[in-house]
Amino acid sequence: MKDIVKKELDTLLELMGIDAQYEIEVEKVGETSYIKILFDGENLGYLIGGHGKHLDSLQYVLSLLTRKKLGEDDDYRIILDVCGYRKERDEKLEKFAMQKADDARILGEPVDLPPMKASDRRVVHMALQVFDDIKTESIGEDRDRHIRIIPTSEAEMDIISESEEAEEESEE
Repeated sequence: MKDIVKKELDTLLELMGIDAQYEIEVEKVGETSYIKILFDGENLGYLIGGHGKHLDSLQYVLSLLTRKKLGEDDDYRIILDVCGYRKERDEKLEKFAMQKADDARILGEPVDLPPMKASDRRVVHMALQVFDDIKTESIGEDRDRHIRIIPTSEAEMDIISESEEAEEESEE
């Protein structure tokens, strides 16, 4: 898998006239393999593009090419990062999500986030799933798809914890 990704990426970079150094890391989480490609060096802003658009496009094309070679059965995600750009962006997005979750708790009503792409919505859902007192859902379609952060009532939290206790007892 790693060799195929490297070969396809090298071909893409050559076609683009880009000479950049990178490392490939593979991390298995459950059934999914995360193939992280980390670029490092100077003057790589053109690989990122405005608001990460070039990076997203390159990641998308690389995913298409490797999916064609590896087949549909393999469960993996390719993640490109240039000089920590994506990691830093994800951390900022998580912080923003936490602030909006606090707003939802304080107001006691749902808070809608601005429309965002699927990968950003995933970061928000993952960041907030650890909290029992809020839930998230994606609503809207296409470019208007966004996340709604919903505070759960104490009654809902009691129902959730009772059902979790019942599940634990049935497993024993």
